[in-house]
Amino acid sequence: MKFIKFTFAILLSLVVFGAQAQEKKEQKLNETLEQFRLTLIDPNESTFYALTSPKLSYGHSAGAVEDQKTFIANMVNGKSDFVTINIADQTVEVEGNIGYVRHTFNAVTSTDPKIAPIKLKIFYVWVFEAGAWKLRARQAVKILI
Repeated sequence: MKFIKFTFAILLSLVVFGAQAQEKKEQKLNETLEQFRLTLIDPNESTFYALTSPKLSYGHSAGAVEDQKTFIANMVNGKSDFVTINIADQTVEVEGNIGYVRHTFNAVTSTDPKIAPIKLKIFYVWVFEAGAWKLRARQAVKILI
């Protein structure tokens, strides 16, 4: 009987600790998402490298797909220039070391001299490795305004 109680206690603690670990991963992913949003507005090459996977596939709503180096170069050199970014309807799901994020992306872009609003639905895949979340894939689709 003691063995059964002991085994049950061990299993229960594993379930509780596992759930707490997933909650911490989800919280860290939410923090990483905010850091990524801010870095899109104020691009920083080293921050982008820290937040993205070398295997990044970054899909744009117009159909272009960039790898990590191309995405970062285009952000840092101003080819993509966000003035503001607001996120709505965000859902975050963590399964093990994979995070799935969906949201509505409302932004204002500036490509001299043109300033334009954009509204997109975005799907991200994040991978938790070496204690940090890395963006592995992103796909956007246009929403007609």
